[in-house]
Amino acid sequence: MRKKRILFCGEATYLNTGYATYLREIMKVLHATEKYELAEFASYGKDGDPRGAGIPWKFYGNVPTDESQRQAYDELPTNQFGEWKFEHVLLDFLPDVVCDIRDFWMFEYQERSAYRPCFNWAIMPTVDASPQNEQWLSTFVNADAVFNYSQWGHEVLEKESNGKIKCLGPASPSADSAYQPVEDKDQHKIDMGFSPSVKFIGTVMRNQRRKLFPDLFEAYKKFLERSGRDDVYLYCHTSYPDLGWDIPKLLNKYKIASKTLFTYTCNNCDNSFPAFFSDARRKCKMCGSPSAGLANVQKGASYEYLASIMNMFDLYIQYANSEGFGLPQVEAAACGVPVMSIDYSAMSSVVRNLGGTPLKVQSLYNELETGCDRAIPDNDYAAQKITDFFDMSEQELKTLSKNTRLNFEKYYQWEKAAKKWEAYFDSVEIKPLEQTWGSPPRFHQPQPQIKEDLQPSDYARWLIINVLGEPEKLNTYFESRLIRDLNYGMYINGTGEMYLNEDSYKFVKPIYEPFGKDEAYNMMLGLCNRRNEWEKVRKQLVR
Repeated sequence: MRKKRILFCGEATYLNTGYATYLREIMKVLHATEKYELAEFASYGKDGDPRGAGIPWKFYGNVPTDESQRQAYDELPTNQFGEWKFEHVLLDFLPDVVCDIRDFWMFEYQERSAYRPCFNWAIMPTVDASPQNEQWLSTFVNADAVFNYSQWGHEVLEKESNGKIKCLGPASPSADSAYQPVEDKDQHKIDMGFSPSVKFIGTVMRNQRRKLFPDLFEAYKKFLERSGRDDVYLYCHTSYPDLGWDIPKLLNKYKIASKTLFTYTCNNCDNSFPAFFSDARRKCKMCGSPSAGLANVQKGASYEYLASIMNMFDLYIQYANSEGFGLPQVEAAACGVPVMSIDYSAMSSVVRNLGGTPLKVQSLYNELETGCDRAIPDNDYAAQKITDFFDMSEQELKTLSKNTRLNFEKYYQWEKAAKKWEAYFDSVEIKPLEQTWGSPPRFHQPQPQIKEDLQPSDYARWLIINVLGEPEKLNTYFESRLIRDLNYGMYINGTGEMYLNEDSYKFVKPIYEPFGKDEAYNMMLGLCNRRNEWEKVRKQLVR
């Protein structure tokens, strides 16, 4: 009996992003079992990159290596996630299972693949809010297995799909091994350049819209005014400039510039250091070069240094309008730092698992771009909870710190998450090649355009059966969207010339184009011809 072939799709396991870290750690555990033949399709990876030299499984890079590939790559925005190369990878590896752990718009092309009937499809989508978009739910229903980052996300998908999604529960991430409690917190603060009497409220969040720095700064200001304390500082490991907030403007607005620290990383010597905000660029404390900037996704601090920062914190706080998981909460807990988080989305289950403090939501608002609800926190409530925290005795704080670390060990371990994937893979039957990749090709001869004046609903059904040749799409979101667009007389063309998922780029200005019977026919014809072409290739290569 051959080993099961598992293809994981992600960013690139040699990167240090959240998705890359998750995939790397899960694949390491699975590889050690020696039970599977593993492969990785890396959307931000490149064949021949020296950083991938030590990867012990088969590696496929998505980034173009020459100009001819570049031309194909640039045709669709979803190609950055792997769409242009996906079928080529499938035909080379012939996987039994394809897995993806990213956002909906990063993997939805896999559902549309000409080879979707040839593999089991397991996904772990980011579920960061409710209600979920109808199109997302439709895609999740069509997966063979769905994992979640959090219990909250699991419950949302179960409820909103009426149990139709094959949810297998959370397979939550853990923290890097660098995140460990220090033996002596007072000495550690001294080593980092601070008095042991100084207290820190810390956060690690990218500077983007959903990370609520204005509200966090307001809550912190209210805490200072309410408590009258001058020994508690705010530490923000974040970036500026970036996609989100004007940090210096906010510091001035709330008059907390002298109480708020940031992490600077030097482009010249690569060292990181804490400092009060002076500008987006400042002189490095180590080498003197004027090239130190706030840590960001391109130039960030190492895990080891970030763990040193986390270990200075007396309290960690996650202040976002939503989270798909919020890994820094777990990283802080791994260091024994108690956690407070907004009581919404994945934060709700994570903070409770860690024995932390859920922070009350004042209200929810519906986001225009996604149709999802987002949280508005109660800053007065947060200020009071922070006050109550720092009023605790030293013994109470030590006990809380110890229990936080124990909860991390109980709920968030890579081995535990990998075991859930392993259990699913072991349940998948290895089918004979003639039933999957060697099965008869799904050719369809599309019928010519008809002149009958059918109603949009009848015409949509005719197109799906007679032109597209995929009757399994009847009574699905695909059909309802086709009827809708025929009724409206327009469609959103945001992802290329074919009739693709309009939600792949929610935050790009939509392009509305006319959509009548001729346009609909040509869309279905294009999809059918694409599938036929790929089936010809499969017939030639797989015997």
